Amino acid sequence: MRFQGRVAEWNDDRGFGFVVPNGGGARVFLHVSAIADRGSRPSVGVMITYEIGRSSDGRTRAEVVRLVGASAARTSSSATVGSVVLVAAVLLAIAYVAWVRFSHPGSTVSASIYKIFMARQALRANAEFQCSPQKSSCSAMTSCAEAFFHQERCGVPGMDGDRDGIPCEQQWCN
Repeated sequence: MRFQGRVAEWNDDRGFGFVVPNGGGARVFLHVSAIADRGSRPSVGVMITYEIGRSSDGRTRAEVVRLVGASAARTSSSATVGSVVLVAAVLLAIAYVAWVRFSHPGSTVSASIYKIFMARQALRANAEFQCSPQKSSCSAMTSCAEAFFHQERCGVPGMDGDRDGIPCEQQWCN
């Protein structure tokens, strides 16, 4: 059977305190190890739910403790850092999509995905390409893979007219 009460005393350094049951009654011992969510710790005045158990010396103690209300719980710093990192990653992904969409109106996000996956595979599959000064424009290329090779490995400028990362789109990489 679950009971409800408020934390009347709490010593965070030692990890224990006492609960006063709703409706009155004797105080109940509360140890940090009884809290179901290991990342949270109670503070004085926080509402909790718990089951009654007995310690080895026969004292009544709270077991399977749950903090009521998320604002009452203090989360651990590692959980907070993980949340911040996750939010930052999502925001970066959204910013990248927005940048591709708005800075290159003619291109799409799918073009960038194509570059990342398909063109990189083409570079690995075509080891016969070599950097040469004669291969400095799209008209000198013989395939999309060759255009990617010269853009990425040889640093040939000017083959990506709309600056979306995909070279020679009108001739080879459409």
